Amino acid sequence: MPYTTDWEPNGVCSHFTGFVTAEEYVRSAEDICADPRFDTLRFVIKNLAQVQDHSIHLDALEPIAAIRYGARYTNPNIRLLFITSDPKLVPFAYPSPRSFLRGLYDTRAFPDMDAARHWLAAQPPITRLGSELGP
Repeated sequence: MPYTTDWEPNGVCSHFTGFVTAEEYVRSAEDICADPRFDTLRFVIKNLAQVQDHSIHLDALEPIAAIRYGARYTNPNIRLLFITSDPKLVPFAYPSPRSFLRGLYDTRAFPDMDAARHWLAAQPPITRLGSELGP
């Protein structure tokens, strides 16, 4: 399996390695959303720094958006952080204005885990109701 999931207080980190398919990436999100701890998460970190190659492209947007829409109604108080410098993966952290992913979660990309953790520690908690959309 090209990913592992590490649960932390208030969050979870998925670590990806080797070659990652879009299906494996989607499965990692499904695993997190299906866990009973999902309801109390405040952050999800997708560590893609060790990925050697992948088939995660914008054509995988539809299943990713479907997962995020459902997850957003269950727990809208999550920050989603990507650890990557891959120009093909960064757009998932900064969806275009016309993207299905726009406005679902507060997402960011960082070049390394230290930068992500530092930014995350400086953020106030998000307190939204599940039916609220937008920032």
